[in-house]
Amino acid sequence: MSRNLDPVEPAGFPWKKLFLIVFAAGLFFALGTGAGVVLLAKFGDFPPIESAAAYRPSVTSKIFDRNNRVVGEIYLEKRNLVPFEAIPPHVVNAFVAAEDANFFRHKGVDYIAIARAVVKDVLSGEFAQGASTITQQTVKSLFLTPEKTVARKLKELILAYRIEKKLSKEEILYLYLNQIYLGDGAYGVEAAAQTYFSRGVSTLSVAEGALIAGLAQAPTRYSPRRHIDKARARQRYVLRRMSEVGFLDKNAAESAYKARLSLAPPSNFRSKAAYFLEHVRNYLQEKYGTDAMYRNEFRIYTTIDERLQEMAYDALTQGVRRIEEANKYKGLQGAMLCMDPGSGGVLAMVGGVDFGASQFNRALQARRQPGSAFKPIVYAAALGKGKTLVSSVDDSPIEFARSETELWKPKNYDETFLGPIPLLEALAKSRNLATVRLLNEIGVDTAIGMARNLGIQSPIERNLSIALGSSGVTPLEMVTAYSTFAAGGQRPTPFFIREVQDGQGRVLERTDPKGVQAIAPETAYLTIRLMQEVLRTGTGVSAKRLSPNLAGKTGTTNENTDAWFVGGSPNLIAGVWVGFDTPASLGKRQTAASVALPIWANFFGKALGYVPDREFPSPAGITFARVDPATGKAAPPGSGEGMVLPFKLGTVPETGGPAGRPSPSRRGTGDDLL
Repeated sequence: MSRNLDPVEPAGFPWKKLFLIVFAAGLFFALGTGAGVVLLAKFGDFPPIESAAAYRPSVTSKIFDRNNRVVGEIYLEKRNLVPFEAIPPHVVNAFVAAEDANFFRHKGVDYIAIARAVVKDVLSGEFAQGASTITQQTVKSLFLTPEKTVARKLKELILAYRIEKKLSKEEILYLYLNQIYLGDGAYGVEAAAQTYFSRGVSTLSVAEGALIAGLAQAPTRYSPRRHIDKARARQRYVLRRMSEVGFLDKNAAESAYKARLSLAPPSNFRSKAAYFLEHVRNYLQEKYGTDAMYRNEFRIYTTIDERLQEMAYDALTQGVRRIEEANKYKGLQGAMLCMDPGSGGVLAMVGGVDFGASQFNRALQARRQPGSAFKPIVYAAALGKGKTLVSSVDDSPIEFARSETELWKPKNYDETFLGPIPLLEALAKSRNLATVRLLNEIGVDTAIGMARNLGIQSPIERNLSIALGSSGVTPLEMVTAYSTFAAGGQRPTPFFIREVQDGQGRVLERTDPKGVQAIAPETAYLTIRLMQEVLRTGTGVSAKRLSPNLAGKTGTTNENTDAWFVGGSPNLIAGVWVGFDTPASLGKRQTAASVALPIWANFFGKALGYVPDREFPSPAGITFARVDPATGKAAPPGSGEGMVLPFKLGTVPETGGPAGRPSPSRRGTGDDLL
């Protein structure tokens, strides 16, 4: 019986079948694409090509510090527009060689590249091989979404063809090189050059330009910060392509690859200045509007000092971390603000320990009890009414009636009593009872008036407890008040922005520093001398080593809930606050001297290497005399005993006589306002 056997297939790879498949696929693709293009071009919805000619993307506004160094940027996309003429030819050629070698020959679409891509897609069995020209990439970025669909691809082809008819090749490259994303948040070659090399694109070498051009295909995969080996391999590919297409000879390409690359370290200053920069951004957005801020390439000249800001951030964050570790708790917060007393310019501001976790700016927005840091205001008020540094005040028990059935009995932190002591000692040792008696004597309204003159605008309770800092204030207010003392009684108006210019260099606003003679220069100087004693012999003595010229005051509230230190020099006043956002005790013995003062001292120890360390100038109405602070009596002529202290003219005590205008201590009388 005969059998019909199937013919035997010839051995070997079926090239003919493959050719037929590829040919058929290509034919159907071409026909389908052609039909789709015709129909889409006739009936599809397209954005106007003219908008590309009026290219106006979101741009980067730059923030400068007080020394005119760039310290921050405001952007939706980090982009700095640069004219095509400013981009070196070797940078342009690097992108063309790597992304679209036929760019200057095709009309927007490279059909040879498309055919090559189709073949590779068929062989791989997936839609993976790209064939987009620089023109196609440009229209996709400007007008289309990144989705991978046939309809989107056809629109891309049509738009590429249309834009080539409207714009020159150079104009298309201008759009492409300013629009393309190149990693690390950088859009366009200028932003990329600044990001990776801290220089403008016009300064880039062949090697650097090739590295940046290599990022166009996959910015994350070829990131030189994360994957330097992959970035270098991609750079080599770009240089080889530049050689192959005739932009670079082979030896030059090899030399460029061997050239040493020095990447700029990523800047972390923005995180250290986040609260300051965000305050500036919010102000600009509120005043000029969102669209103007992101489209006008503003140049914002601020008061921030880059070095002082870094010092402040490091001191505060390290200090808070130290306290948390020592006390085995977390969630502690802090704030620090530094001001130039002469102008009111805010030189540094840290509104919290972690901007990413909390954008609440405690330096400007948190009203917390200042504790004894408020006492210098009370003493300044007393000096304004005729008291001297050696006027006597009684540090002994006192009580006041809150009501018919309730008494208020203030006490000293150490629960001891020193009896009659001079104002100089009372403030230096932060004696509560002496301060309450002093406030009771001069009147609560006198102290509140002094606080208002010094720039404190927060509500202040009209009672004697304000002597101990019971009314909440912000760090900005406290620094402004102390800056008034440092500036000889001239209250500065705090400001953050010196000048704002638009993209054309037109000045939109400029701040002229303003000061008001808020208190007498002599009163301010005497208050400074009181606060110098705090650092020499009082609660701030641990910072004595820094300089004999510095002045400041500690502040601790009930149950060690808030810790403050505010003080500084004629050129710089800094305030530190530490506490929990929801008030809670910092722990036993966690006073301002052990919590806030070390942070302030850490900062000022570094700052004094940068700002002048000089004496506070004495005004014309001040004279100096040697006195015995314990008795308030002037020393006899020629005596070396006692201390040389400043006095207002006409208030120097007589030899052997009392100083100033001593008043007998009173119990529960006067302004008993509780």
